[in-house]
Amino acid sequence: MTTWRRFERQEAGRLDYWEIRREGIRCFLRWGSDRTPGKASTMTLDDEEQARRHAARKVNDRLRKGFAEVDPPHDPAEAEAGTPVLDVLARAAGPYAPEIRYVPVDGFDDVYRCEHSPDHPMGFYEYYVLRDQGRGAVRFAVRAAGHRDETVAAFLEFLSPRRDLAFDGRSHHKVPLPGPVGSFDTALFCSPALGRACAATPGAAARVATAVPVFDCEIGDDDPEVLVDARIHGHAALPYADWGRSPYPAVDLRFDVQPSYYRPAKKFMVYRPADVRKLMDVLPGASPQSWLEVRNFRGETTRLQPDTTVSFAEVSSFLAG
Repeated sequence: MTTWRRFERQEAGRLDYWEIRREGIRCFLRWGSDRTPGKASTMTLDDEEQARRHAARKVNDRLRKGFAEVDPPHDPAEAEAGTPVLDVLARAAGPYAPEIRYVPVDGFDDVYRCEHSPDHPMGFYEYYVLRDQGRGAVRFAVRAAGHRDETVAAFLEFLSPRRDLAFDGRSHHKVPLPGPVGSFDTALFCSPALGRACAATPGAAARVATAVPVFDCEIGDDDPEVLVDARIHGHAALPYADWGRSPYPAVDLRFDVQPSYYRPAKKFMVYRPADVRKLMDVLPGASPQSWLEVRNFRGETTRLQPDTTVSFAEVSSFLAG
């Protein structure tokens, strides 16, 4: 399921609608009525088979509730398919928004930059490395506070000859940089679905991928897409537009620590370093059966129990590799 499916139900003089689209491991939902504003949500599953089953269950649930499938809604991506992505993005800003100017970057072919309030504390620079005669692109953004022309140029030197990599059918690539970009040592290439660079602009969303410099310890060497999604979009998301930051090591936990404020996690999930500290603080006084397993970006694990004498600093060093 790559296009939207629409279901409608007429009840008490009101038209209810429900729409679903599956893309890889994600299920997108939209619903509402002719009397109320619409709502939307996204569900990210562990793999494509789970996502397919989830979508099928959702459809069957609507059919049981009296909805009937109708012609799918208009897809903006189809209408914009041949339009250069920068034109689509400029139009999407609206007639009353500040003018968006994409300026060529000296020394690089088909690379453009747009400035967004660079003198403001929250200002940033947005870069687009075009491909396919401008119909596709790889995007990254840099906060103004950490922006340095020479650092961006070093990343563009690496990215430009690899601008097609994020479109090869894989969700992501973790690639060592041949030399440091600022203090970063690794590049992360994300497909359009994973990177969500232009999710708010449906006409360009499927044609704009994401590439950013990261630290090696921030993305697991063998991470599946669902974990990378959690690392870059979840509650402990990497601030990847901040190029002046310190490393945010990947933190994967599974545990059963009783008593604690945390519900047991039987499989590894993405957490924050602060969660490790809180669980370690209560672990010495927990029940003898309690345990905590920590996994780092290399897939190495360490197991902690109430009688374990390991400091938080040692665990932090383990996470950083």
